[in-house]
Amino acid sequence: MTRIAFWACLSLLGLSGVARAQTAGADHRAAAEALFSEGRALSAKGHYAEACPKFEASQQLDPGLGTMLNLAECYEKVGKTASAWTEYRDAIPLARASGSKVRLDLATSRAAALEPRLSTLTLRAPGAPATPGLEIRRDGAPVLPAELDSAIPVDPGTYTLAATAPGKKPWSTTVHVGADAARVVMDVPTLDDDPNAKANASAATPVAPPPPKPDEPAAKGGQSTQRTVAVVVGSVGVVGLGLGTAFGLMAKSSLADAKDLCSSYPVCTASDGAADKNSTASTQATVSTVAFIAGGAALATGAILWFTAGSKDNHGVALGFGPGAAFLKGSFQ
Repeated sequence: MTRIAFWACLSLLGLSGVARAQTAGADHRAAAEALFSEGRALSAKGHYAEACPKFEASQQLDPGLGTMLNLAECYEKVGKTASAWTEYRDAIPLARASGSKVRLDLATSRAAALEPRLSTLTLRAPGAPATPGLEIRRDGAPVLPAELDSAIPVDPGTYTLAATAPGKKPWSTTVHVGADAARVVMDVPTLDDDPNAKANASAATPVAPPPPKPDEPAAKGGQSTQRTVAVVVGSVGVVGLGLGTAFGLMAKSSLADAKDLCSSYPVCTASDGAADKNSTASTQATVSTVAFIAGGAALATGAILWFTAGSKDNHGVALGFGPGAAFLKGSFQ
């Protein structure tokens, strides 16, 4: 019966999680639709700079081919050629899979038209092999080692480049990439040694706290652990009580059905179906009782663990499960 209660508890929690996920999904779709409509309205007025964030948020909440194409067009209108090209390219396989020839032709033709206009930024780092832990960032985003020495399509604009490595002085600069197929190559210099790195590392090294005095409790970590266990055990207790209540109500309902089916209850026959209902009610009542016992014991044990956290006399607390009882064994230092 304990196993029945345990799996029933997991099922109830799982159903609750599915319901919450479905509700959240519906909310996201509604928000995405509203944002998409706002983006379309702004685009119709030529306010593309305001429309793009609407399409971006809509696509993040509920991705769709139509939103992707509108976002690509919006990027194209504001001069973000690399972003527009990427969106059109991503839309091609989706349009092909959906069977929409109109959208497939649109995405393919727009991507092809933008490709000759793409501006690129090439980053080179000659000192990278001799600089362990070198990290290069562009506008805060890490640049992968495989991107070095490659002409990467980027939107026209100004970018902040930064490089760091352990024991080295950090480096940063800005670079501007023009529109209409601009080609920019930038070298990240070999980083200079930082003479203060060792001193800073020594200063940052934590000093071990002195050992506790004999008369001081040395169980703060144990206290925290014990209270964590207390919360978990107490939560199990609350679930057990809830499960006991649910099965108790189910048993009451099954018993009422048995009485309705058998006018001479409790003397009934198998043909009237009351015996099956009565058996079901008995099983549900047993599960309810077990859940109440286990939940109450767990809740009480959780309270004991919580209030005895930090006490030197808490080593005898134990919780386990048996016929009509529960106990926990453990030591908290």
